[in-house]
Amino acid sequence: PTPGTYPTTADVAKIAAMTDPVERNLAITQAYHDLSDAMGTLVGKENANWSTFATWASKQAGASIRQEDMPKVFVDALKGGGVIGEAMSKVDDVLRKLGLPALPLGDITKAGSDALNNISKAIADGNQFVFKEVGHEFARFVETFQGDTQLDPAKLQKYLDGFPQDKPLLKEAFGNYAQAMFEKDPNKKAELMLLANNTVGLHEQTQLQSYVEKALNSPVKDVFRNILDKSIEAGANALPFPANLAAKAAIKSGVVDLVVNPLVDKLADVFRGIATEHMMKLAVPGGALKLGNDLPPPPGMEDTLFPPHLRTIEDPKLRELLGRMDSSPDSLKGSGAKDWSKLDQRMNYIVDLFRTRQSDPHLFDQPFGKEAHYPVAPPAPKRAPAPAVS
Repeated sequence: PTPGTYPTTADVAKIAAMTDPVERNLAITQAYHDLSDAMGTLVGKENANWSTFATWASKQAGASIRQEDMPKVFVDALKGGGVIGEAMSKVDDVLRKLGLPALPLGDITKAGSDALNNISKAIADGNQFVFKEVGHEFARFVETFQGDTQLDPAKLQKYLDGFPQDKPLLKEAFGNYAQAMFEKDPNKKAELMLLANNTVGLHEQTQLQSYVEKALNSPVKDVFRNILDKSIEAGANALPFPANLAAKAAIKSGVVDLVVNPLVDKLADVFRGIATEHMMKLAVPGGALKLGNDLPPPPGMEDTLFPPHLRTIEDPKLRELLGRMDSSPDSLKGSGAKDWSKLDQRMNYIVDLFRTRQSDPHLFDQPFGKEAHYPVAPPAPKRAPAPAVS
């Protein structure tokens, strides 16, 4: 790869240090593409590498970070009655009996927007964290092995010794990428690439666990709870004396909580359902995949499911890994991740995604539809032409 066409380890650190989450995500997405391209030059583009897939996952994360895909749907769900409407009217009945105003819809919408901010922050933080760590290793691989025409075991060992002790999966994965670089047998090569991709995937998804849980689970209930409590408290404080004391005493007695708790649960469930539906998709070239549904076979592979070199798996290490991760071997049934917060469900989906799509050349497409590259150095200032010497 030509210098300047992919980010160096120093560039990766600079991008990871960017503070604006939207700009940083755009730079990360482009960097993954350029690293994927540089890896493709070394290991061949007949097999996608992990960074190739990461390009599209990062681009999708950007839609959530920019909150492009969510608020209106939640507001519509609030206005549409259903389970939320039912729970809200129960709360309003109790509030009315206490002489308190009904729940303002605007407050609940505001809570939805706060919950969404928490989600998009968790997604942005996870995007940054993984890129800083895994992007660094892709850049180091390219910097180490570019130009090599055969595998040098001593050089490989020295490179592998450069991995931190607590990152055995990354060490193993990049060792397999190095072997794949010089593997002539297309079946063995495809399997080495899939083994490496899955191993990076397992490392990355394990590291991401706390970010995924933050994005999907933690803050939603608390956010709705706090806003509803504040709203009801403000209503009680606004009442004239002595009604305000009676309302506060009723709130303290727990009678309001009895109807507010089920509402909080339902709001959180509906919000999480919408968030999952909207955020748990992956737009790849040629269509969007819903991560909660079984993975569809790639176009043209409806009967075979997998590309030619991955239809049967011979490599014992890859067989062992797939045996642990894939709940339905050699099939796409049951590949959908019903609960994306569970690591085993994510991996079950990812190993099938990687195996079915590994030979799709469109994954190497530019994510933003144009060539964009890393300047090796800032452009030199334009100098005034030297005066002609007569």
